[in-house]
Amino acid sequence: MFQNPLLRWLLDPETPGLGIDIRAGELSLVRLTDRGGKPELSACVTTPLPDACLAFELQEQNIVDRDVLTQTVRDLLARADATGARRIALCLPDYLSRVSVIELPDAPRTKAETNEVLKFSLKRSLPFDANDARLAFERLPAKKPTYLTGVMHESVVSGYEDFFEELGLHVGLILPASVSMLRMLSPVASKYLAPDADYFFVNLERDYFTVCLVRHRDTPVILRTLGMRGPEDGTTAYSREDLVQEIIPTAIYYREKLGGTTLSRVFYRSLRPDLGNISELLEEQFETPSEPFELARAVAAAKDLQVDPVLASSVSAAAGAAAGRVA
Repeated sequence: MFQNPLLRWLLDPETPGLGIDIRAGELSLVRLTDRGGKPELSACVTTPLPDACLAFELQEQNIVDRDVLTQTVRDLLARADATGARRIALCLPDYLSRVSVIELPDAPRTKAETNEVLKFSLKRSLPFDANDARLAFERLPAKKPTYLTGVMHESVVSGYEDFFEELGLHVGLILPASVSMLRMLSPVASKYLAPDADYFFVNLERDYFTVCLVRHRDTPVILRTLGMRGPEDGTTAYSREDLVQEIIPTAIYYREKLGGTTLSRVFYRSLRPDLGNISELLEEQFETPSEPFELARAVAAAKDLQVDPVLASSVSAAAGAAAGRVA
């Protein structure tokens, strides 16, 4: 595994129990505490984030208005009774990273060699110089040497790290939002699906969506981030038609190119209620049952904490970042 400990989202590290999800227009925070050896949701809060505060750029520092972001984060920590926190896990939009599954002809002998081989394999697909990349990877349970890799531009990662360090918070973990969600979904799928079952996870964020295919309950093979729009499109929100146009070829690819025959479920998380009946749309295209991801199935909430479905959906990615062995 890549030696830098600040981007370890493909490991299963000791996470800090405090996760912050930064996305367009909103900031979410989750605090987990230890309850009898199991993590328990003890706080979850959200707050609006002014659009001018951040510019989500793939290759540049994202923070535009440090003062506004600083005050927003401090207010959020106070609301969650977490002002004494020293370590956090951080979620960022999927489109700031490049997540790939790489199959190699032979397994490298060392971690350093694996790092170099994977960087070389990714070199042509990256929109920036590989020397400017932070790389993390994990070997997947496959017959051939296969690795789940994640890359972010160094300036993006270090920009957020430096910002939170100024607030006295060490960023111990950084994840793309959908990878964070998969961390929460994986034990749920393992409990309710057969060992050979495949499933899709569709993460419908406000300004983009990501489609993930997981084979045999535990091996991601596709992670595609889609639906982004720019100012030239006249809107920043993808439509229901945009979603259908991307789902159809993905479903066909699974059946015809991958020879998929054991698709058991489509899980989804939607922050776009305006798109209508998402469950019906997904079931029609994937020809299999669908169901919304429910945070309560992955982690219990404290007895005095009220978490309605809308709030649970909003904080799910932050919970995935914070989940694990809590500090």
